[in-house]
Amino acid sequence: MLIATLFAIGLVAGILGTLVGLGGAFVVIPVLRLFFGISPALTAGIALFMVLANGISASFAYLRQGRADVRIALVTAATGIPSSILGTVLVHRVPAASFDLLYGAMLVYFFIYLLHRRKNATPENVASTPRLRGTRQRVITDAYGETFTYYWSVPLALALGVLIGLASTFFGIGGGIIFTLASLALLRMPIHISAATAMVVMLLTAPVGVASHIVAGDVDWAFAIPLAAGGVIGGQVGPQIARRLSTPQLLTVLAYSLLVAAISLAVRHVIPH
Repeated sequence: MLIATLFAIGLVAGILGTLVGLGGAFVVIPVLRLFFGISPALTAGIALFMVLANGISASFAYLRQGRADVRIALVTAATGIPSSILGTVLVHRVPAASFDLLYGAMLVYFFIYLLHRRKNATPENVASTPRLRGTRQRVITDAYGETFTYYWSVPLALALGVLIGLASTFFGIGGGIIFTLASLALLRMPIHISAATAMVVMLLTAPVGVASHIVAGDVDWAFAIPLAAGGVIGGQVGPQIARRLSTPQLLTVLAYSLLVAAISLAVRHVIPH
């Protein structure tokens, strides 16, 4: 019964996480803390392992669809991989409660912001809105013949990589949320491309964080394996659903996912360690 329950949790988290490129850890973390009483360190390790499994599965699905921008993902991961090591060190030295409070407040702000703009958001008019100075236009066509136009910048991608690596190991929820928000706001990237690319970025950066938690003994395999198995299946289902949703629909899912993520961060500090 426990294995089946964990598999189901991983499946739901994997589907929801891959829809908008956040990974499913923001669903798994509060469940482990609230219902199973898992310690914060073990929770982070288990959640990151699930994110890695989910990311591997979803990345291949999105790559088959031709919607993941591999060039941007590789540039972002160049700084995300080393910074994830730094995040593991900082999590033991920085007041996590204060950091989570600020991070949660940011998520709530973007939740309100995305709900406000979702009605007018389409791949076409997102790309045509004013962009950051120094960015260059990029156009890709997916496997279904749909063309997406947006912008990118090497310095910005490298800077995002640092934040993603830190968030991945510091918060234990993966760094896809940072890439998704920044690419939507700064690069005018359509949500379909942003979600796909975010999963590839997490695929490249998560292994270092997972390895550090394994070395520290922060992974309970009895929980991690069933959750990861569900995440693998969810990683195949999520991209198929995302392809059939409109941009406003995906933005709605993203907005409420951010709200759930903010609540989950608060729960980590409300529930006694």
